Amino acid sequence: MSTIPMADVAAFQILGPRRRQEDAALHVRHGGGRLLVVADGMGGEPAGDVASMSAILGFERGFGVPPDESENNLRWAVRLMDGLRGALDAMAEALARGDGEDGMATTLAAVWADPDGMRWLSVGDSGIWMSDVLGEYAPIRVNGRHGEGNRVDSGLIAKAGPFRAGSIEAKFCVTEIDLHPGPLAVSPGRLIFVGSDGMDVLEHRGTPGGWTDRRTARGQARMPAAWREAFGHMNPRDFLSRVESVLTAGAAADNTTAIALRTPMRHSTRAEEYVPVSDAPEREVLGGV
Repeated sequence: MSTIPMADVAAFQILGPRRRQEDAALHVRHGGGRLLVVADGMGGEPAGDVASMSAILGFERGFGVPPDESENNLRWAVRLMDGLRGALDAMAEALARGDGEDGMATTLAAVWADPDGMRWLSVGDSGIWMSDVLGEYAPIRVNGRHGEGNRVDSGLIAKAGPFRAGSIEAKFCVTEIDLHPGPLAVSPGRLIFVGSDGMDVLEHRGTPGGWTDRRTARGQARMPAAWREAFGHMNPRDFLSRVESVLTAGAAADNTTAIALRTPMRHSTRAEEYVPVSDAPEREVLGGV
């Protein structure tokens, strides 16, 4: 049988053309599950790095430690919303300490994955994806995309207004929330990954090195062979190394952060040949502050 643990996880960041890292990420293991959180501080806004780091640590604090016994979906909804309130409180606390600035804002995408499946909460345009079980088709984005750039361009909202990017702000503004207390079943061997919007370019057809090759008659996006190998066989660290190599080769237009987790595989030749991330930490925090 496969011995791949839920701790088979990895994370990475690249700075891109930015002068400072405004993304932050956290993953932590609790029992048989793991919490993954990514926040993308608003580019060009004041103290985006403070906003994102405050948000992930505040979310962790508000989310707490799930009990070993199962909880119903309502309790999970409350737990995820408690995490969001914790993020908002932490940003307000940063302002009170003088660490941030008025108007600082961030996206937030948080996933809880355990043997029952995955549950999530997201605000803004940071993505949550799940791979095809065999790694043959492009991954599916499971959360809502709440970016407001098109509405800014059309003049429907102000560029510097409180509703920009569907973000969370230190002054307690949350415009759109994607809450899925779930659980969404996740079959064995799939990759779950959470990332800031720097990952989006890989979805675009025509992006050099991207994972969208062509579409089948049913509208499914097939992937180039190199990506099929990455999604179907690589452990999370090797998968993210491939992501990083493609982005740094020229596709990235922004700083990028992602966390990836591989669910345990069923007994098979592929599982027997799989090399897990043996030194995945129980808890890891990435960010610019």
